[in-house]
Order: sequence, then C-alpha cells, then structure tokens
Amino acid sequence: MKNLTKILLSLIILSGIKPGTDVLAQTSDTTTLSAQFSDTTYLPSRGNHVFTSISSVEDPFVSTKFLLNLGMAELLEVEIPITLGELDTTLTFQPEIFYATAGADFQFQIRDWAAVFIKMYGIARMGNNLLSLASEGVSSASTFNIGWLFRIAENENLMFSGTIALTTADLTFMDILADEDTVITSIDTLVNREVFKSYQSLTTTTDLRFAMKFSDVVGLLAKLEGAYGEVYAGESESSFQYNLGLAFSIDLRNWIGIPFGIGIGGSMFSNEWRYSEAKPPVYSANLNIAFYNRNDFTVGIENYLQVIEPQQYEQTLSMMYTRFYMSYYF
Repeated sequence: MKNLTKILLSLIILSGIKPGTDVLAQTSDTTTLSAQFSDTTYLPSRGNHVFTSISSVEDPFVSTKFLLNLGMAELLEVEIPITLGELDTTLTFQPEIFYATAGADFQFQIRDWAAVFIKMYGIARMGNNLLSLASEGVSSASTFNIGWLFRIAENENLMFSGTIALTTADLTFMDILADEDTVITSIDTLVNREVFKSYQSLTTTTDLRFAMKFSDVVGLLAKLEGAYGEVYAGESESSFQYNLGLAFSIDLRNWIGIPFGIGIGGSMFSNEWRYSEAKPPVYSANLNIAFYNRNDFTVGIENYLQVIEPQQYEQTLSMMYTRFYMSYYF
C-alpha cells in the first residue's frame, strides 16, 4: 500500500511539473512574438536598412506619412556688376538676400501598391538694401502639388515606383532693372519700370523613383523626373523640364549602434523656380542627417548648396539652404 501511495505521489508531482514547463514555454514564445512586433517599422526600409533621403530625391515607398518642414537660405558672398544704361554707369554691389521657407506633405496609402499625396510650400525673400532686390530672386511664392504614387516592383532589397502629379504655382518676382515702359526723365525711370512680375502656372509631372539596399548599412536612392509646364523666364513659355537626382543612404544604427541616418547626394534640374531666369542646368549638393526611432518618427536637418547662373549676370551665384523637418509614418 505504501508503494502504491509513493507511485501516485510521484505521478502527481510529475504532472504538476509539466504544466509549469508549458507555461514557461508559452511565456517565452509570447515574449519572442512581442519583440518581433516591436521591430515592425513604418519607416521607409528594406530589411534592417532605414533609408534617409534628400529633398530632391524622395523615397519610393508606398506608405501613409505626414511631413512638416521649415527652412532658410542665404546668398553666399558675391559681387554683382549692374550697368545703368541711362547714366552710362556700372555699379558693383554685394547682395545680401535671405529666404524663409515652410511646407507640409501628406501621403495616404489607399492600397498596398498605391497612395495619393498632397504637398504645399511657401517662400518669401528679404534683402537688407535696395540693390539686393536687383538680383533676380523670387520675392514670394506658393506651390500646391497633388498626385498619385504607384508601386511598380519590389523585393527584399529593392523598391521601384512612379508618380503622376499636377503642380500649380503662384510667384512674384521683383526686378528693379526691368525694361522701361516709358521714359520721361532720369528721375522717373524706376517708377516707369515693370518692377513686379507675377506668374501663375500649371505643370504636369511624372517621375520614377528607385531604392536599393546594398547592405544593412548602405543603400541607394535615385529619381528621374520629367515635366511639362511654364518656365519662369522672360517669355514664360511652356517647355519640357527635367530633374535627375542620386543619393546614398547610410544607416548608422546598423554600423555603430546609434539611431541616426545620413543621406548624401545631389541633383541636376532644368529650372529653378526661385529664380526667374536661371541658365539650365541648376546643380545642388545635399547632406541630410536624421534621427529616427525604430517604428514611425523621424526628425532631421538638411543642408545643401545650390549653384545658379542667372542669365542677367555673367557669373555664378551660390545659395546655401538649411531645412529642418519632422515626419511621422503610420
């Protein structure tokens, strides 16, 4: 009888241990699943690489996101000669121009392969003297862009997509050296010039966007854009426009363990709407440094140098831009 009691007690103990083991196993599995879920990211990524783009080379990912940015720009030191034909005099001055910009983007994913987007931007120019207003810069502008983003192809290392969009723009340029309408006296020449010129335009744009992950640390972004619409030159005629851009993305989290990304690259485009008569092409070199959490939020600062050659002057102007932005993906 005692032996039978021992056997029964042994079975009860063994059966008690087994459920406890199952509970531990289930808890472990749940922890693993939770960890996997927390690694899910809405950020533009392939595998473990999060892409950091630049302003002229947008990422190709079909997602829902909101982006807000503020920026400023200034003309680097340069001397510009101005010839006053009526007085047969040439003046040399150093323009000091400052730009303030602001904008917002919203993109909404309606299918896993398609999204609609809206972009709104504004810009204003300020100068500290009258001669600075003669450098053919835009005085104020607003743009509105609406379009569709379509995924074309993807795999674990690649994302390829395209867009179709319409852009409307309302710009005002100030040019104290504009042609005279009438000439009464030399004192009245400024009054009789068409100092302010306004443009409104509608442009149709399509582009191809490409992202490739080479490793968890390094990726590549590229953009090829074509557009047809009004160029802000003397006659404001409609013409074909282009934008070519390339950027390398470096994910520092996978390299040295800090949650930052670097985007470095540049672009070449045919028309710069901030200047009414820029000779094509216009070049830019960009450097973007971004902080991101693991899932859905990015904040960054981008600096880029833009080289412009206005048709009015026989020399090159350089603009330095700084852009602060934050984006939320969901």
